Amino acid sequence: MDTSIVTGVTVEDIRFRFGRDGSGSDAANPQTDYSNPYVRIETDAGVGVGVGFTLGRGNEMVCEAVRELAPIVVGRDVDEMVAGFASLWRELANPFQSRWIGPASGPYYMGAGALANAIFDLWAKRRGRPLWQALSALSPDEIVAMLDFRYVEHVLTINEAREILAKGVADRSKRITRLKEDGLPCYHTTWIGSSVDDLLNEIESVRAARGVSAFKLKIGRELEHDRMRLKAVREHFGDQIDVLVDANQVWSVPQAIEWMRSLAEFAITWIEEPTAPDLIDGHAQIRSALKESGIHVVTGENCPNSHVAAQLIAGGAVDRFQIDACRVIGPPEVILIMLVAAKYGVAICPHAGGSGLDELVPHLAAFNEVCIASGNPDVIVEQVGFCRDYFPFPSVVSDGRVHMPSEPGYIVDMKPETRAQFAYPDGPAWTEAG
Repeated sequence: MDTSIVTGVTVEDIRFRFGRDGSGSDAANPQTDYSNPYVRIETDAGVGVGVGFTLGRGNEMVCEAVRELAPIVVGRDVDEMVAGFASLWRELANPFQSRWIGPASGPYYMGAGALANAIFDLWAKRRGRPLWQALSALSPDEIVAMLDFRYVEHVLTINEAREILAKGVADRSKRITRLKEDGLPCYHTTWIGSSVDDLLNEIESVRAARGVSAFKLKIGRELEHDRMRLKAVREHFGDQIDVLVDANQVWSVPQAIEWMRSLAEFAITWIEEPTAPDLIDGHAQIRSALKESGIHVVTGENCPNSHVAAQLIAGGAVDRFQIDACRVIGPPEVILIMLVAAKYGVAICPHAGGSGLDELVPHLAAFNEVCIASGNPDVIVEQVGFCRDYFPFPSVVSDGRVHMPSEPGYIVDMKPETRAQFAYPDGPAWTEAG
């Protein structure tokens, strides 16, 4: 295969201006404007596209981080960067001087993630495959060579990772065929700002149109408000649906335990982000306290890096872990988290819903199913879909399952008219808004 040398990197600040109807709202974020640092890597053999994800304000900081990190990849070959990604990861994760303001976290880390996503997009396009299949064609040794074990080796050794990957090699082709036919189970997320009638209508509509039977409710502002909404859902749907809840980090540990015990009568599958995302002992206490109620504890979308994720998983603090496509530095760091989860028997349940996330995470979930942890019954993928019109090849859900991407690459380019409309601050969505 010919070389693909990076000749330039550009980044655009894209922000989707939502009406203030409660879309995207939760206990911590009453108003959101889903936003993407939109990265294009130009090479002599094609263009790679990657995104990060924020809720609006601060998107410019991640964009600026991409600009500062871009010189690390300019002049380098895409295939060589992917093959030796462990080394590249260390460069991206440790930018000179600026590392001080957020080691292994924050805008620079998220900017590095957007840049890495673009690299892997072009790498997969050059192979004519969707990313999940391109990654699934690699040997265990090739996959391990992409991973930096420095901060997780105390809970997962290189040899253990290689052994986990080797177990599934013989059946990879069967799993790929099955995924192409069946996809993976998914759930739909609703918002805290919607009325009870709107909530019930949304659940009814999604069940009818997409066959989804698991729904997440945002909770955590007022206990009685949560009880009222959950009671309405159970009275209307009975046990026909699974109910998940998400507090978006607003509680202390004792408050989380007390609050969830008071909601246990509504047969809740899991509580997501009950407290601070890096509070490992706190999650462990909550998990222990809720075990008798049968409520799982999950977190991950705001977990800042793979070594915090490893501590949550290996420390017995969570029942399931939610990988995120834009929080850490590219697919290899996500793979590292998934390998830790496989060793400790923790299911991977990807976080999505935001602009671009619905399109990214099926690749990661599919790779996990093919190469690492096939057949875990607790696996379920988040899908919301209300940003789907911004992408030419949006994720597809039917019969309660998300279908696997078939287009070459990682995330398909946003529509040109979308980028023009929502460019911040000069796009019509912002200049013409009241």
